[in-house]
Amino acid sequence: MNIPWLRRSCWGLVALLLSAVAWLHFAGRINLLTADLGRHISNGREFLSGHLILTTNYYSYTHPDFPALCHHWGIGPFFYALWKAGGFGGLSMVYTAILFTTFVLAVVTARRASFTGAVVLAGVLALPLAGSRVEIRPEGVSTLFLMIEYFVLSEWRAGRLRPQWLWAIVLIQLVWVNVHILFFTGLILTAVYWTDSRAAAVVQCGGRKRLGIIFAAAILASLANPFTVAGLSQPFLIFQGYGYDLAENQTVFFMMKRFPAVPVYGYFLMSFMAASLLVIARMGKERTWRNSFPQALILVIFGLMAAKSVRAIAMFGFVLIPVVAESLGVLLADRRAWRSATAWLGAGLVGLAAVMPYSFWSPVGKFAPYVAEPRYRNSLFYILSRPSLWSGLMPGVERSAEFFKAAGLKGPVFNNYDIGGYFIFYLFPQERPFVDNRPEAYPVDFFKRVYGPMQKNERDWSEARAKYGFELIYFYRHDITPWAQPFLLRRLDDPEWAPVFVDDYTIILARRGGVNRSVIGRYELPRSMFRSVN
Repeated sequence: MNIPWLRRSCWGLVALLLSAVAWLHFAGRINLLTADLGRHISNGREFLSGHLILTTNYYSYTHPDFPALCHHWGIGPFFYALWKAGGFGGLSMVYTAILFTTFVLAVVTARRASFTGAVVLAGVLALPLAGSRVEIRPEGVSTLFLMIEYFVLSEWRAGRLRPQWLWAIVLIQLVWVNVHILFFTGLILTAVYWTDSRAAAVVQCGGRKRLGIIFAAAILASLANPFTVAGLSQPFLIFQGYGYDLAENQTVFFMMKRFPAVPVYGYFLMSFMAASLLVIARMGKERTWRNSFPQALILVIFGLMAAKSVRAIAMFGFVLIPVVAESLGVLLADRRAWRSATAWLGAGLVGLAAVMPYSFWSPVGKFAPYVAEPRYRNSLFYILSRPSLWSGLMPGVERSAEFFKAAGLKGPVFNNYDIGGYFIFYLFPQERPFVDNRPEAYPVDFFKRVYGPMQKNERDWSEARAKYGFELIYFYRHDITPWAQPFLLRRLDDPEWAPVFVDDYTIILARRGGVNRSVIGRYELPRSMFRSVN
């Protein structure tokens, strides 16, 4: 029996299963009603049609002139072109491929510094974190750029890459600063390795001086954006103008308390602590902190970022793979039995994720509701081979916009925060939203003294109704803010408002006696079909 051939075949099967599991972790159908995607595509449409880069709110009728730099302007034309070429299905496939490529880069980076078993184990353990944020956003491109820079820097540090490749970091930053605000993480990563080159005396080919030049050039490249210094400083200023509390910007401890049934937050904390212990154990074995300095600092920086803002958990998941794998490689370098056990554990978890759809590491369960035949709902490869199950729009998500346009509804509209990007995509410029999901594009007082209070008490609602002249209410029904559902119930009991459309996602109400009275005559829904569910 050819044992080496058999071993390679087994690892090939594990790699295939891990790839399939990873792809579905990064795939997901689009709920355009709550996504930023509609606005990003609209930004691209505005840029390509009129070379317009937004510097104000622009879309809303409440604060169209409020200053708001579109720091992610470059992603708009990219998403718009993908949408025009392949629709939402093609766009979601490309985005899944971006996240999958990022995962592959993390695995390759890890494999260059460790053994296969450790890489597989680190990869499968990190997938629930890396795949925790798959909505189509500029962040996906940010994680890809981050892992490219991580690969280049780690390979250069190990002496496996010529120093000239470091200039790729400057080129990436030149693009990245125009795509997403997380470009600063690339500068942080470069700063970590530059600090390491000074501390560890990395002098190969003039390493310290060269990387210092690269770091300075990357900062200068980050000034190459339409807003120059203002664009470079956006990551440090943007949260000062947030009047609306976003779930994605909350701490992991807040989210654990608010959503105790969601396991990813506790899993992140366990992963962070376990990885930290591995790095500390590595330092103890090597009796020096120099060898593991970059990995330790990267782990701490991205771990604290994720703990402070849960939107960074996915990015932490990607960097976790090479950090954990390299630490395991050092710790188990002379322990063959433990290396074998690690390999078996990694392969076993991959197999578990592939055949047990409701295990924590499997992505299959989230697609089961869309599979028509019950016998195939738990089949990894059945789902993987049918892109309609894991790409494109959620079923029926376009219906409310289609009704709005077909019925000839007219505003002004009061819409809730969640639905803003959807509203912009389908209805702008014929109708403009009251608010959209860009807290930085509205005054803090607007959220604190208008948007929230008008849904909490009737006096503020009456004042807002008189000021803005609302003719329609267009609401995402699953808004989880504490005031949203009571507000909707009050409007349904308010004789001034008539429900004319409802589906699984949205509800539309029109004001009686206003410009939409003919629509009310044709489409009014009976109050008896609505009920409150605790």
